[in-house]
Amino acid sequence: MNHHSAHTDDQSLLSLWKEGDETAFACLYRKYFPQLVVTAYQKVKDQYLAEELAQESLLAFYYKREYQLDNIAAYLQVILRHKTYDHFRKVLVREQHTTLAAQQQPSVTEDASHQLYQTDLLKTLSQQIQALPAQCRTVFLLSRNKHMSNHEIADTLGISVNTVEQHMRKALKRLREGILLLLLISLHK
Repeated sequence: MNHHSAHTDDQSLLSLWKEGDETAFACLYRKYFPQLVVTAYQKVKDQYLAEELAQESLLAFYYKREYQLDNIAAYLQVILRHKTYDHFRKVLVREQHTTLAAQQQPSVTEDASHQLYQTDLLKTLSQQIQALPAQCRTVFLLSRNKHMSNHEIADTLGISVNTVEQHMRKALKRLREGILLLLLISLHK
């Protein structure tokens, strides 16, 4: 009975969203985000990455505007599975590129525009990191460059683990926005 009422509730939220009620989507987002994070975490073993994948899955759902669904939970799990595969594929490709780069000298005819784009990307990332508020930047750099855990960062800086997590979320959000902006600019060149 409870499952049926949840199903009906989802259907009514889909109907409201179809009619342009954005708060209906916000309700679906709040309802399914925690479940997606748990599933993603089981695969990637990284809380921030799990949250990012869950967020990307819900955004993909939002932009697809699928209003006629029998089972939203199952549909979101499929999207999440694709996002997770994409993530692992990108990691694998990145590792292969790193291995190849270590094995051979770059050829003289290496694609200059690709190199320029990589330089732009690194410069943008560096600028984005520098533009972060001081404590936020420190937390991010300790995590990424020194590979410290949230607890270690909290102890080092004398702040709570919760504050560390908030700074990391803020940093990752800002960096994603900066990279997205660069991608959009480069696509329109």
